[in-house]
Amino acid sequence: MGQGLISDDIIDQVKGRVDITEIVSHHVSLTKAGQNLKGLCPFHQEKSPSFTVSPSKQIFHCFGCGAGGNVFTFVTRITGASFPEVVRELGRRVGVEVEEVAAHAGSQGGQAKRIEQLNHAAAAWFTQTLHDARAGAVGRQYLESRGIHPDTINRFGIGVAPAEWDGLIKALAKQGFAAGDLAAAGLVVARDSGSGFYDRFRARVMFTITDLRKRVVGFGGRVLGDGMPKYLNSPDTLLFKKGQTLFALDQAREAIVRTKTVIVVEGYFDAIALHQAGLTHTVATLGTALTPEHVQALRRFAENVVLLFDPDAAGVRAALRGLDLFVNSGMGVKVITLPAGEDPDTFVRKEGTGAFARLEAAAPSLLDYALDHAVKQAEAGSLESRIQSVDGVLRILQRSEHPIEREQRIKIVAERLGINESQLIQRYPALLAQQQRGSVAAALQPASSSLSTLFKGVPEERDLLLLLLHGKLLPADVRRLRPEAFTVAPCRRLVALAMAHLGQDGRIGVRAVLDAAMDDPECGALATELSIRDDHFDDVPMHIKACLDSLDRKRAEQILRDLIARLKTAERAGQVEEARLLNVQINELRIRKAGAPPAGAVSLVKE
Repeated sequence: MGQGLISDDIIDQVKGRVDITEIVSHHVSLTKAGQNLKGLCPFHQEKSPSFTVSPSKQIFHCFGCGAGGNVFTFVTRITGASFPEVVRELGRRVGVEVEEVAAHAGSQGGQAKRIEQLNHAAAAWFTQTLHDARAGAVGRQYLESRGIHPDTINRFGIGVAPAEWDGLIKALAKQGFAAGDLAAAGLVVARDSGSGFYDRFRARVMFTITDLRKRVVGFGGRVLGDGMPKYLNSPDTLLFKKGQTLFALDQAREAIVRTKTVIVVEGYFDAIALHQAGLTHTVATLGTALTPEHVQALRRFAENVVLLFDPDAAGVRAALRGLDLFVNSGMGVKVITLPAGEDPDTFVRKEGTGAFARLEAAAPSLLDYALDHAVKQAEAGSLESRIQSVDGVLRILQRSEHPIEREQRIKIVAERLGINESQLIQRYPALLAQQQRGSVAAALQPASSSLSTLFKGVPEERDLLLLLLHGKLLPADVRRLRPEAFTVAPCRRLVALAMAHLGQDGRIGVRAVLDAAMDDPECGALATELSIRDDHFDDVPMHIKACLDSLDRKRAEQILRDLIARLKTAERAGQVEEARLLNVQINELRIRKAGAPPAGAVSLVKE
């Protein structure tokens, strides 16, 4: 049984129907690269694409961080879902009914499932309440005043929480949900007295927060009236992490991949208004500043980012905080500055998408935006304060990786601050020191899984395994393979897997080996990397023979060393008969070695 829950037959059916390219394309922007596809890795930060997908072998591998596997591995890593959940989800996509053998989920997994069920039930109740003639009247009027259309309300699952202390508790209790479950989902709050709970969301327009798997993971609520806080989010739970979640990403993903661009706003209504206007590649943060996790999520789909924050001081700070997050991320980042008094919601409703497109076209890069802000602050001060502010300006210039662009910006800054350009350059030691230490990008890159390090001194093991996984070994070559002849542990395990997947024709079933290797993370990563590599050998059969001969020779030498060591031990212990037998074996092995017998004829002495 696959994973102890789903039959291997069902897993194979799903795997046979799913196209890894289609699945990965929902998460990574891919471009053609020979027989394969390439993109920026979703699992680590990089500027140049090292993430490769092989449509023919239905596998992926990142040559930067070493991640690799099949379609199940990819979806498991990208979503955090369990293997059975991934099989079920992919099965639904391709029309395979996935049945599981009864099994009890772990306590945490069971609680997460319970929270998911609760959230779906709560979302249904909030939307039902919005359409209630009496309870939803104020909410409907408010949404109408904000220009939100009925179809948009339905698309985003907008609802309303009535001004009751226990409306949700009562409604979900009728469906069999206990107050303790609601507390785990963050839907209720314990009373100060310590006895009982009350609804977290009351008298609010409710926004349903869904993840990329369309699960309801949390909620946001905008107060109806003058209460505080104005916006309230679900607390972090097993399903929901504010610092990792972007509102509307599930709805925006397709448009982001198509346009290779994502618009980032700060509020629910901003995102919804832009979607309603046709700018469906928009997402919103959830009342938090952008985080590295947000940037990592965006990099899966987008090459360009447009930051669209309110033009007030808070919006400016939010944009500037993105400088360190996006530096060397591999994405182009622009900042749109709206006219004073406008926010994305009001601007797009009043001016339309044409005006927005013009703002986007004229928008400066995030670096230039930050630089302009710093220079404006410096210009407003005295000469002394302008000079003191230079270090801050230069720290921003450090983010630019292009020397020519840096020089041009230094000239502009010098002119605007009224400072001699040479003086500005003299105050540039921090930047020069950083250049000598190497770029920030190198520090952000994960350690690469270097094959040259792994196979140092044994290149024949690497080449044999590579050619094996490319289906180049003939039956005669396969007969000479011995797992114990390989010194690299994951390589040894892969060869053992290969020998377990021999066809009737004596050839190795490469696809079957790749699938089996995914159960061993170390083997799986090595197998996908070698499978996707495109190394060239002038004479493949001759190279295979040379590698096998080298393995046989090294194995014989190792056996000889082991026998000699055992002989010395036996002699010291006075084991005469044991020493005599070992001498015979050593002499036979030396004779065979000196006689240069045909490759593969070395007898492996039983140790």
